[in-house]
Amino acid sequence: MSRPALATWLLAAAVAAFPTWEEWRFRLAPGAFEGFSCIGSGWSEPSPLDPLRGDLDALLLNVEAWAIPPLLILAALLARRNPRRAGRRTAVVLVLIAVVEPATPLYSFPDECGGLIPLLTAEWFTTVMDSWGSTQLCLIGAAVLILLATWRMSDATPGEATGVTWRRPVALLVDYLLVVAVLTFVVEPILWLPGVDELPLSVSVHHGLLNQATIRSDTVDFEGLIILFVVFLYFWGQHTLWGQTPGKRLLRIQVTPTRTAKRMALRTLIFALLVFVSLVGPVVLIVNGMWTLLDPEGRALHDRLLNTEVTRKARSTGQREARVRPFPGQR
Repeated sequence: MSRPALATWLLAAAVAAFPTWEEWRFRLAPGAFEGFSCIGSGWSEPSPLDPLRGDLDALLLNVEAWAIPPLLILAALLARRNPRRAGRRTAVVLVLIAVVEPATPLYSFPDECGGLIPLLTAEWFTTVMDSWGSTQLCLIGAAVLILLATWRMSDATPGEATGVTWRRPVALLVDYLLVVAVLTFVVEPILWLPGVDELPLSVSVHHGLLNQATIRSDTVDFEGLIILFVVFLYFWGQHTLWGQTPGKRLLRIQVTPTRTAKRMALRTLIFALLVFVSLVGPVVLIVNGMWTLLDPEGRALHDRLLNTEVTRKARSTGQREARVRPFPGQR
């Protein structure tokens, strides 16, 4: 790597670190604030996207506080097998963080006791756009610098891409939405049934799965245990039976244990428990995502530790034949 390219990489890391410096400067000296309380029914109705918004907000707060963007850039710089591919993936992630971060906080109307601004409304989009600032400028600028640094590079191993890396987060998003739907439309109504409703149990995922099912050492939260059980059953059952969840099936990827099926249950149990541990969970998700992004085979950290493989399923023979079937009269 040339010296100008190396200098560009390091400059990108420095630019991406500026939002972290701003975040900690604010946390250490937040300044004066005002508080007030409201009584009434003026607050907005919950949105189906509230769980996703809440969990993304929790993750992105940790991303910025723990300097994940500059660390990701430095990790991509050290990816000797294919720095160009790692750089392009890192640039895409930086842009996604810059775009998604302003959309995750809760926004309220400027009037006191005006209530929360409903998601995906005109007022919400206007507020999100007005929230763009130095963080977005720095992250997008760092992404541009990385693309400039890797512009003249060639793929070191052009045949190693598996097509799994970008499919995994999309599949996880699909499975996340399905788990929220199961908890909202299946588990929660069951807890309302006569006889069951007398038990001190309830399930609410309006603030996100990570916020509602956090494992703490000082208390036992039965609501969180129900969510943990549903999450474990959802992933373990489908991975054990079919090697795929609906999200992975939709994106045509499959997780396969290389030794025994017991590893699949262990893989699901360890990952589910670590993700929901207080303070540790968001860090585990972030580190796992960084590893998957830079892994040449698209395998996550827990896949490496438990020796499970992630493969992309090809289209069936019937589908391929249907796409090349000749027109009537052709031979």
